[in-house]
Amino acid sequence: MRIDWIVAVVIFLMFTIWAFAYHSMLNAAKIVSMSESAILAGERITDYMKVQISSMPANFSSGSEYDNVTLFTYMNWTGNIQNSTRVVKGKLSDESLPCMISGDKLYWNSSLAIGNNFFYIQYADLNTSLNCNKAIQQYDKNQTTLWAVETRDMFSSVKNSQICSRMNSSYSEMKSEIGITFDFNVLIETEGTSMACGSKIPASFREIFGYPATGALFEGGEINISVRLWL
Repeated sequence: MRIDWIVAVVIFLMFTIWAFAYHSMLNAAKIVSMSESAILAGERITDYMKVQISSMPANFSSGSEYDNVTLFTYMNWTGNIQNSTRVVKGKLSDESLPCMISGDKLYWNSSLAIGNNFFYIQYADLNTSLNCNKAIQQYDKNQTTLWAVETRDMFSSVKNSQICSRMNSSYSEMKSEIGITFDFNVLIETEGTSMACGSKIPASFREIFGYPATGALFEGGEINISVRLWL
């Protein structure tokens, strides 16, 4: 009888340990699954906040160095791209050159170096005010040679404001458009500004997942985004 009792206790303890371990494994798997789902949801939110930027290289070959030269090219304006259009010198530059739009022509001023001078005409389908609004002389102008358009997704301060406003006013609709089940809020920080968007603060018992994102702004400068998600 005593041996049977000891065996029963041992079996009971083994079963208890196994049940505890199994339960712990299930909880761990559940946490990992939720964490992975939150990461995917965070990616969807930040991708939704981006806008497609088009960058069209324009080249002018110069035999000498010049200052304040007027350059131009023909453009096919569609949608909202005309207002957002800007011109930068060199792919790594964030500084917009003085530019003007007149009909189907885009003019800008720049200095020239000897050899090939590459400029990049950048635009996006953004509802914004006119960027190329400077007074540029149209005589003694020089036509540039356009290259193939390049596209990439970027953050935009204009898009940020529009999306943040919609997140605050039409939160459920935005969740449906993005295609996520997580509740969320978003903190958008740029140089000197910050915006809080999305749902109210979650209750204290909710498990919160964080998704950070950083990047460059179409208008120039950097952006930091903090997405918090919870079920």
